[in-house]
Amino acid sequence: MSARPVVRGLHHIKIPVSDLERSIAWYGSVLGARRLEEFDHVTQDGELFAVILDVPGVDVPVELRLDPATAARLAGFDPLTFTVTGRAELDGWIRHLDTLGVPHSPVIVALVGHLLVVPDPDGVRLRFYTDEPHGLGHEDVDFASPWLRPDTVPPTDA
Repeated sequence: MSARPVVRGLHHIKIPVSDLERSIAWYGSVLGARRLEEFDHVTQDGELFAVILDVPGVDVPVELRLDPATAARLAGFDPLTFTVTGRAELDGWIRHLDTLGVPHSPVIVALVGHLLVVPDPDGVRLRFYTDEPHGLGHEDVDFASPWLRPDTVPPTDA
């Protein structure tokens, strides 16, 4: 019997978008992402269809791929969760998002830590989850939050 191959990690993260320029600007202002133009994906006809971003604090590149249909289907889904240290850092993200006028959830009590949900321009939800446990009980977890359900549209007045 041969040994099972081992995965060594993540190579990159791919997020479908409906408008590349809008998403490049949003991910740049919200996450501080920097476009790595030397890795632009261009068709033989010269049409740009994907870009690679370097996001501070993320160990792998993030690809934004032009795919409006998939982006629409993923609206309300949360495929990506970032780690933040604790509640104070989460509060810093809230101040940053409020300064930019970016809608977001209130702080949500999740299973272990606190959680913040931020929809990108296509409604794909990015999550920020604290490493620091909140120490609350299971009865305090906000399972009913509309920000945790892909079939609901939460209020925009976080």
